[in-house]
Amino acid sequence: MPFNNEKKASYGRNLILMLVLTIITFTVILKGNDLNHLISSLKSADGRWLLFGLCCMFVFVSCEALNMYQISRSLGWPLGLSRCEQYAFIGFYFSSITPSASGGQPVQMYYMKKDRIPLANSSVMILFIVFVYQMAMLLLAGIMALIYPNLALRTAGHLRYLLPFGLVINGGAAIVMALFLSSEKLVQKILLFSLRAGTWFHLVKHPQESRQRILTELKQYHHSAQLIKQKPLLFLRVLLTSLLQMAALSSVPYCTYRALGYTTFSPGELVTCQSILTVSASAIPTPGAVGAAEGGFLFAFKDIFDADSLKTAMLLSRGISLYLFLLISFCVCIAVQIRTSRSKF
Repeated sequence: MPFNNEKKASYGRNLILMLVLTIITFTVILKGNDLNHLISSLKSADGRWLLFGLCCMFVFVSCEALNMYQISRSLGWPLGLSRCEQYAFIGFYFSSITPSASGGQPVQMYYMKKDRIPLANSSVMILFIVFVYQMAMLLLAGIMALIYPNLALRTAGHLRYLLPFGLVINGGAAIVMALFLSSEKLVQKILLFSLRAGTWFHLVKHPQESRQRILTELKQYHHSAQLIKQKPLLFLRVLLTSLLQMAALSSVPYCTYRALGYTTFSPGELVTCQSILTVSASAIPTPGAVGAAEGGFLFAFKDIFDADSLKTAMLLSRGISLYLFLLISFCVCIAVQIRTSRSKF
């Protein structure tokens, strides 16, 4: 990938960490189980429902692309929908292989800059999208809890150790991002403090030039932030799109449920369990929430699936929503890198 050696090494270590955690997680989960029964259950699953689950993941990523498209048009520098789709896949891939999904947004801004989108514009857009995404995640879980209160309480009880942590971290992250979008002084103080710290540790070679560049970018950043705040309908459109995005992600377990031949529970009931699990596991600082998501699935859906099928359902659901889609996203990242490399010549 087009980064310096230190960045390449960092992403490489994160990918290796993710693979190691995945191996450990599935080794622990599958220990002592009848692997022949598990493989047989996987083979007998209805492929049509699994394909529909994969389509839900395409909707999940495409909703982020649609939000980029909507915001860029409102800010006066419209992006093509296909280009937004590429950025969304890049974000999914790098968010999935970095702790706490921290790597996706910087890499998205990197590629946007290569496509001549100013950093001030891309940073406002990405921050706004992540802020609304956090809100949609919490809001969907809350809405589903109101519709299915008994099931939500049981699921929350199964996740009683993870859920409070997820609520605090995700709620806190939403508040911090809201401050970054609304407070010009706060952003300036943080950036200038970082500049002084970098100068003190001899990490910044030209502090005066860097300071001037930061102040210039900040003016454009806050100009874009003000434009967003003046468009309440844009916020509503992005929020509705993000709710659809979260609903699509939370529908993957239902597709798995139907693929294994179950029909008792409704789509809304499985969306309820998954939306609460997403809030609970997303704050765990491992790449792709590996470990927490798999283990949490076994607790969150213990009242939905039979004991014999629970682990099969977890394998299929995580296989679709993370591992298979991670491979697809990697292929898109390679294609984007080839495109941006060719554009230099």
